[in-house]
Amino acid sequence: MLTLVTTYAGVLGGAERTLLAFAGDLEGAVVLACPEGPLAEAARARGLLVMTLRSRPLEVRGGGAMALRALAGQAGHARELRRLARVLRPELLIAWGMRSALGAPAVRAGLRPRPALLVRHVDFLPASVLGRAARAAMLRADAVAANSRAVAEDLDPRGRLGARLSVIPPGIDLAAYDPAWAPGTEREALLLGAIVPWKRPDLALEAVARAASALPDLRLVVAGAPLGREGEDLLERLRARAAAPDLAGRVTFAGALEDPRGALGRAWCLLHCADREPFGSVVLQALATGRPVVAARAGGPQEVVDPGCGRLFTPGDPGAAARALVEVLGDEETARRLGERGRERAREWDGAPSRRRFAELAARLARPAHAAASAEPPGTGLALVTVTHNSAATLPPFLASVSAHLPGARVVVVDSGSEDGGAELARSAGASVIEAPNIGFGRASNAGVEVVEAPVTALVNPDTLMLDDSLARLAQELARASSARRILAPRVLRPDGSTQDTAQLDPASPLLLLRALLPPAALPSLLRRRVEPFRSPRRRRVGWAVGCCLVARTDLLRELGPFDPRIFLFAEDLELGLRAAEAGVETWFAPDARIVHLDAHSTGPAFGGEPFALLARQRRAVIGDRRGRAAARRDRRLSLLTFADRILLKRLAGRPAGRERKQLEAEWRAKSAPADLGH
Repeated sequence: MLTLVTTYAGVLGGAERTLLAFAGDLEGAVVLACPEGPLAEAARARGLLVMTLRSRPLEVRGGGAMALRALAGQAGHARELRRLARVLRPELLIAWGMRSALGAPAVRAGLRPRPALLVRHVDFLPASVLGRAARAAMLRADAVAANSRAVAEDLDPRGRLGARLSVIPPGIDLAAYDPAWAPGTEREALLLGAIVPWKRPDLALEAVARAASALPDLRLVVAGAPLGREGEDLLERLRARAAAPDLAGRVTFAGALEDPRGALGRAWCLLHCADREPFGSVVLQALATGRPVVAARAGGPQEVVDPGCGRLFTPGDPGAAARALVEVLGDEETARRLGERGRERAREWDGAPSRRRFAELAARLARPAHAAASAEPPGTGLALVTVTHNSAATLPPFLASVSAHLPGARVVVVDSGSEDGGAELARSAGASVIEAPNIGFGRASNAGVEVVEAPVTALVNPDTLMLDDSLARLAQELARASSARRILAPRVLRPDGSTQDTAQLDPASPLLLLRALLPPAALPSLLRRRVEPFRSPRRRRVGWAVGCCLVARTDLLRELGPFDPRIFLFAEDLELGLRAAEAGVETWFAPDARIVHLDAHSTGPAFGGEPFALLARQRRAVIGDRRGRAAARRDRRLSLLTFADRILLKRLAGRPAGRERKQLEAEWRAKSAPADLGH
């Protein structure tokens, strides 16, 4: 089962931390689609597969240009998500937040089979066209999980969602917080959260200014970073207000905190001033740390804070907030006692039940479309052979993805002259390791295939990730006699979800002339798929396939070589495809199987960039060796025409063409048919 979780923003706030916690308990394969940023980094650190979306403006309020930017950003987000969902074909689509929920119904409507749609709703809807559109979109979801009763009631005041709407709070991991009472000697209130107007940090400063007459040693720590231009302007105003005589020396701006637990441990209480907070994960964090909370009586905090663990004040009233501060911090014993009760209150919001409820809801939605599990673990009967050369940085995620999605497969790592400890790393992860000098990719791959005992082998790069168990399905297919003499190439995805051009035309195909004269993007979609077979949504026979992932029966690979040992590096896959065709072995593009290619292997650093000259020379050598010198000369002329045409078109469009110019120069200097395939 594959679940695609998508969110519009790449920030790492309370809602996004909950996303990471909930995603970790979901069944099957999980892909997170989000912009690059703190969320993507934290997700990768937790072992989640991330596919990157473009960063787009977060602001939704404002007139004129701001509104147009917001609409354009929303439309672009939906387009990217639709493209990604068509490729991944998830059983479950989880739209995290209003902005992703807006386009989610349209995204899944074009998919067959149609995935289930679960919306995680974490905020109050704006009183605008955008809010009304989001409410209508969520009414079309299979289920909506709100983070608080207040958010649920705001979304569905008439109860139209019925049982499809549930409240699943974020919860808290109590074990991660130390409730020991050891604050600083001064009475310190902590304001924790992003600096944005709706959080009302201005009210916090006014409340502290008023409470200071009764609490002379009162201090305020403002911990958080501004979001957007609006937040930056607000921070300037806060600094100016903090410099006024009634607050001078009382306010510290700590900036963003990577881990708030230290600041919570030093504080006497948490001050939370948002007039309408959807939930407020920081409230639970403070209670778990044994610190009382002073918060506005509205939204999520009103559901969490009771008189035993803090005080609630009238939203927007700095005088009421000041009185609540004085009541909580009037003496240390009161603050300590409220904090102890807060720790007990936090136990009622334990995160484990919330994560379990969300995972059960997700599984219940997706399971009807998901086939029954096999009796054998996925990957049984499959071996993955990978060649490493100073690839220690890419091995851990590769091996982890195999373990997660192909637990029945055997991994054979052929380490070719590495100096980075990759062999030891692979061995410690349970892979079979062959250590050899730097003998080249082809010979190293052949050595790996020789020791394979499984009936099917996948030749795969170590900078790839298994997305699901689809390679296991290819292995099962190849085990049948009808598919025995085929090489299958899965769809290869880049980290942004786009398809890499790994399925290639035969060098003699007349379609290459058409592609040389016209950019494929200018062709009708059906013809473009003929010219660029990697874009095909269905299986099709191709001339050859790039060797970052090739799957075939082990006995067939041994019969073929699989690779020509004369080739040290580059064009081994082209040579294999041409030679296999001569032996009656077809190469097929199988887009129903998918892997992710990070394209972070060792050849780039080794050659100082893209080795265009070597690539051109190797292609000429292979075609000359397999098809003759005349074929190599024709292919070279076609390549020259292609690059020259692209340079001209890019110049006319005012776009840079530096890469194409380097390719053209490399082709011009390449020999038409060198005698030696190696280098």
